[in-house]
Amino acid sequence: MATNPKDHHPPRSFLDLISIVDNVPLDFDTNCTPYYRLLLSPDPRPHGYIHPSTVSRMPWPPSFAIDHDRRRVTLSPPPPGASASHHANAALQVAVDAAIEGKIFPMLNGMHSEYFRVMGARADGVVQIERFAASLFGIATRGAHLTCFVRTALGPKIWVARRSLKLFTYPGMLDSTVAGGVKADHSPMDCILAEATEEASLPEDLVAEQVRSVGVVTLANKNIRTELHHSEVLYVYDLELAESVIPRPQDGEVAEFLLMSCSEVKQRMMNDEFKPNVCLVMIDFFVRHGVITPEEERDYVDICNRLRRKLPVPMTSDE
Repeated sequence: MATNPKDHHPPRSFLDLISIVDNVPLDFDTNCTPYYRLLLSPDPRPHGYIHPSTVSRMPWPPSFAIDHDRRRVTLSPPPPGASASHHANAALQVAVDAAIEGKIFPMLNGMHSEYFRVMGARADGVVQIERFAASLFGIATRGAHLTCFVRTALGPKIWVARRSLKLFTYPGMLDSTVAGGVKADHSPMDCILAEATEEASLPEDLVAEQVRSVGVVTLANKNIRTELHHSEVLYVYDLELAESVIPRPQDGEVAEFLLMSCSEVKQRMMNDEFKPNVCLVMIDFFVRHGVITPEEERDYVDICNRLRRKLPVPMTSDE
């Protein structure tokens, strides 16, 4: 979970908005004390960074070895002839099941959740972990964000979602038109097509035909309250809509959709009204659509670089 907007000083610039959620040093992969690196043998690359309190409280099964001197949590290699992904998934699930049963971590809420992929894991299939537990293991998660907009004579206007007050995370805050976590066995486009229909009542054929994949935004976050670390890869999509096409709430996760000018979006971001990681998606939209320009923004190069920072975990397998 990203930083709560009340845990920081009010933002004054676009870089401030980025720094609220992308708040981990660029050399974190080599200087991550006091976190423990999560290793999936025989892969020597760290796939997560685990807080010491999590290491001490997690009911680790025997397949994990804890090295306090080198600050490592290492999953044993799969037995000869065994599936690497099955071995990793089974071990991770045993730990999560025990943590849920023991009610050890409040963020798990005593519940199982959908699976997220462990990006870059060296395996013969998908290595996955339950969504609620992902930040406990410090892995990188995948999200997909769709920005629907309308062209006007005064520039683009953006359809902004207001999150339902009933949601557990960031209730009532402003959000991307459509957004969701990408399930382990789904592609980012799968996520967009499903969420666009469920959250915004947009016809699937319209979205499938006209949506544009426009890149990624990356961030590395340390939660100010819990001190848990995780990285995020946000796949971003644009969809230009005619004025007659109006997103409408459907699944109860969105209270309303608001059509905002870019200047209003900027002001509301500065007022801490947006879900924090969505600010990076909006800033990326501003850069790509010429709302933020090098002529008018002195931090232009830094902004562009920060939106696509190098993450401290691998994105692809090395095999």
